[in-house]
Amino acid sequence: MNERSLKVLEQYDLEIISTRRGRGSYICETDQGWKQLWSFTGSEKKLAFQNRILKELKESGYEQVDLAQENKEGGLVVKDWEENRYVLKDCFPGRECSPSSERDILEAVENLARLHLLLRFPGEEREYCGQMLSEELEAKNRELKKVRAFVRKREPKHPFEQLFLQSFQEFFDQARSAQEQAKENLSRQDLEAQIQSGTLCHGDYHYHHVLFLNPGVATVHFEKCRFDFPVQDLYQFMRKILEKHGWELSLGERMLSAYDGIRRLSETELKILRLRMAYPEKFWKLANHYYGSSKAWIPVRYQQKLELLNRQQKQKNNFLKILE
Repeated sequence: MNERSLKVLEQYDLEIISTRRGRGSYICETDQGWKQLWSFTGSEKKLAFQNRILKELKESGYEQVDLAQENKEGGLVVKDWEENRYVLKDCFPGRECSPSSERDILEAVENLARLHLLLRFPGEEREYCGQMLSEELEAKNRELKKVRAFVRKREPKHPFEQLFLQSFQEFFDQARSAQEQAKENLSRQDLEAQIQSGTLCHGDYHYHHVLFLNPGVATVHFEKCRFDFPVQDLYQFMRKILEKHGWELSLGERMLSAYDGIRRLSETELKILRLRMAYPEKFWKLANHYYGSSKAWIPVRYQQKLELLNRQQKQKNNFLKILE
């Protein structure tokens, strides 16, 4: 995105006061508040769905969300002379949630619980929905076996590849167990009932997407929102935080307590949280990144991350016990 992209702002019915570069975007001060111009490569239909959800959230009292601005013709996407697409969204001059601050972490969890109480829209069409956990994990496990087969054939092997093969069985046993338990304990009817209730999850809730304002909290980037169990968001947020904190038991307990104090998790959601947490997601992601990257030069950080995963196994297992 370059300064010529700003020409598309003329397609909006607002006055631009100033602009400055943001992270992969332009931040604009306008007569209608702060806006952010983003390149857009997604589905316009999904964007319209997302905007309907955000409008209803605002009407329900949760106002700090990045609603897309309509252009002069009533559309949500504008194009430049080269047919590049852009979207202009509400922007909030706040600071991101810090993953090293327990106060920020717990406020973000409470914010998520309040958001989940409102993310329920029975009138919406059920086009964007989650999938069965057992099917998702089965697909990931097939990918893990494919990566293992590839690494076994590699000669000579990089130190990361050697460690990957040494570590594989322990992590794959965890992965296979989570898949089997998901198949046994979660039915398709559970998911279909959740979808029919009109309950959504954010889909990508992590500390970069939670902004602390003065006053209030904003939640942004709803691009992956879908009809699904809300606990999917709690899992994603907790896992990323706990990985950074070495699976600190007391922090995990406080996060669960902070969420539970506002919105109680159902028995089905607790099962999902246990199985999600038990699955070696970080190991699968590392294998996936390795397989999709150039093998001519394997970054040192791959081995460092795998060594850290091995060191954290005991702490993670201790945390999983509180979910039993």
